[in-house]
Amino acid sequence: MFEMLCALLDIDVKALIAVLFWGNLAAAAIIFFCRFFIPDLRDRFLFFCSCMAKLLQAVAYFCIFFRGFLPNFVSVHVGDSLLLTGFYLEALALLIITRAFGRRLFLLLTGMLGASLLLFNGIELFYSDSSVRIISVSLGVLLIMSVPGARLLSLRQSSSLKTTVGGLYLFLAVLLIPRALYALFHDAAAAGNAPVQSLTFLSLIFLLMLGLPACLLLIKENSDKVISALATTDYLTGLPNRRNFSEQAARMFAQSKAAHSALGVLFLDIDYFKEINDRYGHAFGDAILLKVARLIRSRSSLRSSDFPCRYGGDEFVVLLHDVSPGEIERITARIIDEVARTRFAEYPDFSFTVSIGVYNGYPGRDDMLEDCVNKADAALYAAKNNGRNQVVTRGDET
Repeated sequence: MFEMLCALLDIDVKALIAVLFWGNLAAAAIIFFCRFFIPDLRDRFLFFCSCMAKLLQAVAYFCIFFRGFLPNFVSVHVGDSLLLTGFYLEALALLIITRAFGRRLFLLLTGMLGASLLLFNGIELFYSDSSVRIISVSLGVLLIMSVPGARLLSLRQSSSLKTTVGGLYLFLAVLLIPRALYALFHDAAAAGNAPVQSLTFLSLIFLLMLGLPACLLLIKENSDKVISALATTDYLTGLPNRRNFSEQAARMFAQSKAAHSALGVLFLDIDYFKEINDRYGHAFGDAILLKVARLIRSRSSLRSSDFPCRYGGDEFVVLLHDVSPGEIERITARIIDEVARTRFAEYPDFSFTVSIGVYNGYPGRDDMLEDCVNKADAALYAAKNNGRNQVVTRGDET
């Protein structure tokens, strides 16, 4: 079996390097044309990192392929330095695409690149040996490519696609270790045809073949999330919209029925909002809506388990799971109080109020979510008729 595996790996390494040159050149062209069709790639820094990563790797493999024909400085110093820089830019691009990029990771990666370049070129200047060269470059690429792989695997809310890509990069980076170990004990030339050399360059070809479509799939995943957020989030306030509320509320309502726990529904409306819009303009009306949304979303107003949404116009609805009448009273009192204390720099003397209708009770087997929401809406109507700026509660008996 081992002999059969060695036979499969008995491939001309220079041919593999030529494949890597043409493959990275083609990948750079694909990224360039994708820029016009994929929104994320219109980001200049991401496009620069992605495209230059493949171009630099292509030039690096060109220099390595013609080692012995090109001047030693070009084929060795320039070629391997470009290879390290290309993988550095590829790692940056992957972190940007997956939204896992931060200042610390940037400094870590840049430090790794700088240390790898200094170590490789320093060794090459003062102790030119092909085995040492292979060890330093292999470990440099291994360290650089392991950063995005480890980062994607460590994300708390990582999708299966991100986990798969992270594992792929780590696995293919680890395959560089046998090459470094082989060079440590043998006089290995960069284009030698030892099986371990073939395995290394085959792993780089697999990384090229799988890495590019994986990154494009990650970009698509990000775009799908943005589209989903636009479909379920109110564009102005950032709160879940009515459609999102209906889906989430149905789950919470079913849980309350199953556990026979108390459910609360707050129906909140800004008092005299039409008159405010007419007098101060719609831009100021939007500012009020934003203030109310931030107030409702604030943890000082609601509990972490509560689910708020913008129901429509100047109406907001909050679903409260497993809540007591006392807790509802404290929540609504905080909202009323914080609204009353809200001020605006452009109109220092302006103030506004809200009215809140509340349903609180234990949904029965035959009850529907719409029944609870309608009771809260009726309570809001009563609060409006009673003079506004107040809370009215309806329970199961009404």
